[in-house]
Amino acid sequence: MVNTFHPKTSKPAKGSVTYVSTYLLDGREYAINTWNGQYGIREDILHPMIRQMEAMLSYHSKVYQIRLEAHSKDYDGENKSFTADIHRLIKWLKGKGHKRVSYCWVREKDRSKNYHYHIVIWLNGHLIRSPDSVYRRWDAILGANQKWVRSTPMILRSKSETQSGAIYTASYLAKERTKGYGDKGTRDFSTSQLKRNVDIQEIGNEFTKKIA
Repeated sequence: MVNTFHPKTSKPAKGSVTYVSTYLLDGREYAINTWNGQYGIREDILHPMIRQMEAMLSYHSKVYQIRLEAHSKDYDGENKSFTADIHRLIKWLKGKGHKRVSYCWVREKDRSKNYHYHIVIWLNGHLIRSPDSVYRRWDAILGANQKWVRSTPMILRSKSETQSGAIYTASYLAKERTKGYGDKGTRDFSTSQLKRNVDIQEIGNEFTKKIA
């Protein structure tokens, strides 16, 4: 098994790829799924993905991660139809009491002529215990049943292994293959821009209240 650390602090270059099985960011170690080095993982997708999960953990001691898929013949290389759908889901989540919603989505195209999307959403884990209501709402928004992807166990601020496990699952989105087929000037991925809670500081693999 490939097991080489890539310590990172700054934003990776566009399109940069890693084939190793762990990713080290600011001293925190995350497992990533490279299929034992067979497939590349886009670091420029993985890096902001981790940052958004960390940002959610700076507000909530428990964070729930949900993976979604989106398949529709209406999707094209511009992302407009899909982003309208994801914004509808976020609006619904906020109406259900989720003040903060962080996410990462990627656009892919394989042998099919149609584009499809993979999404990871992070929510306040104190407000949700099951992804079923989110799955049903997503199906309703798209007007068709989508594949329900097995959810990740609760991510805990106090347990780094739960964070690593969540990123291992989410790293599937960052795989290099099936990307790069959109219209010129459009993006293969996007993330939310949730800012870190300035009243929380990080020590090792722990978060603690900031000392005044």
